[in-house]
Amino acid sequence: MLREVHQHCLAILNLDSSFADAWFLCGVIAAHNGQIAKAVDILGQSVELDPDNPDYRTELCKQLIVLDLPERALHEAEIAFALNPAALPTLDTLGTVFSHVGEHTKALHCYEQATQQLREQPRRAEGLSATWLANFHFNHGASLQFAGRLNAAEEAYENALTLQPQLFKVHSALSSLRPQTPQSNHLERLNSLRAHTSSPRDQLHLGHAIAKELEDLGHYEDAFASLEWAKRKQATDANYSHDAQSRYFSGIRQVFNRDVFQTPRAGCNNAEPIFIVGMPRTGTTLVEQILAGHSQVFAAGELQNFPQQLRRSADAPFSEFLDPTILERTLKLDLAQLGAAYIDSTRPRTGHTSRFIDKLPLNFLLLGLIRLALPNATLVCLRRDPMDTCLSNFRQLFAVDFKPYQYNYNLLDCGRYFILFDQLMRHWQETMPGAVFEVSYEALVADPERISRQLMQHCGLPWEEQCLNFHQRTTSVATPSAVQVKQQIYSHSINRWQRYGDTIKPLYELLKSAGYYH
Repeated sequence: MLREVHQHCLAILNLDSSFADAWFLCGVIAAHNGQIAKAVDILGQSVELDPDNPDYRTELCKQLIVLDLPERALHEAEIAFALNPAALPTLDTLGTVFSHVGEHTKALHCYEQATQQLREQPRRAEGLSATWLANFHFNHGASLQFAGRLNAAEEAYENALTLQPQLFKVHSALSSLRPQTPQSNHLERLNSLRAHTSSPRDQLHLGHAIAKELEDLGHYEDAFASLEWAKRKQATDANYSHDAQSRYFSGIRQVFNRDVFQTPRAGCNNAEPIFIVGMPRTGTTLVEQILAGHSQVFAAGELQNFPQQLRRSADAPFSEFLDPTILERTLKLDLAQLGAAYIDSTRPRTGHTSRFIDKLPLNFLLLGLIRLALPNATLVCLRRDPMDTCLSNFRQLFAVDFKPYQYNYNLLDCGRYFILFDQLMRHWQETMPGAVFEVSYEALVADPERISRQLMQHCGLPWEEQCLNFHQRTTSVATPSAVQVKQQIYSHSINRWQRYGDTIKPLYELLKSAGYYH
């Protein structure tokens, strides 16, 4: 059918090349066929012919995201939203685009506007499938969760499940909203769905939801068994290789050896960025929120901008992993230009405060290059007890298709990955002494003000009392820690691993043999 539509559109354009709808449909078809760059060019034609059509611009910014061009996508999305789009799919897509580029308040505006239309004019839902509407409610719920509006998020998630009871990603999101209790939990509903999972991804989401609620009720061994069941099929699909990961880390250390940092190189002198890195679930969001309370600091979120600019500078194809050969090629480029391109790519979201935070945990892999390209940037790395780090990573439901985190489908692979991470951080400390300020999560929890003052001093910022009042703020937090950071600092996550008993003894033995415990 799409082929026929495409042929009709081409026939129309042969007669009238200014027919914007035909260009638009051709662009949509090109995107459907995976020809994203071609789709962007074609959709650009439709926008040029009819610049006031928000649907055209929205489809364009959607494909710009796929093409890894977030700055252009944000620009087009802001214009599209200003054109007051009425179509529910357009508002939903705009919300997704805004979320992707870190503009969570704008994303929520899109979802709220669409929800208001559904409430006031229910007939607007006619022609939209139950699956589409359920996914819309899920997107709305996620946006509300980022904003800390947890009761409203729960309502949105339940609306999604009313339409699609087996939309398993909703169940895992819903279970994370609050601690479950014996009087109020979803375990009966969740367990009834065990026989209805049809894909590894379904099983992953359901198993994580069950594990979270079992853990809340104190059933740690059952929770661990549910996590293992959750990840079993997805681990087979992912086919993660620790050996390949080890070669990758080793390649980074070889490229960024001591000699690289002893060779004089000119970088970009901009001192705005504060990079917060570390393994996931180690307190990176907590430190981000403490710093973000400062009047001179803006939290820009988990920016992909530095690896994106690196790929562009090295003319490298998109990949979740930046091959060490690409990194070595980058050393021969103009590093000052790379740093400046990174700063420019963060505008206009940044630049209105003297400092901004880039909290992409995986940037720990690129600290050497960041140091060379932006020698005045501040580098902060979070450290947490190895057992708690590995267990927290195993317990986390990361983005399913994101390859760098696929180690978390197996508990021992989490341990092996931690060892690689630790080796690399030790390498950075040896080759760039004093460049990376390491923060102990346990020390921060035990004495928040003392450690926070040290952090501010390292960042060259005067102390401000409101930095520790992050739980009172209304800003959105788009990480797995969105719920936790709305609370005051707590200590019950420290030594969490000890509650799991013998079920995680193999991890302890692995880390003990590597010298982390005695």
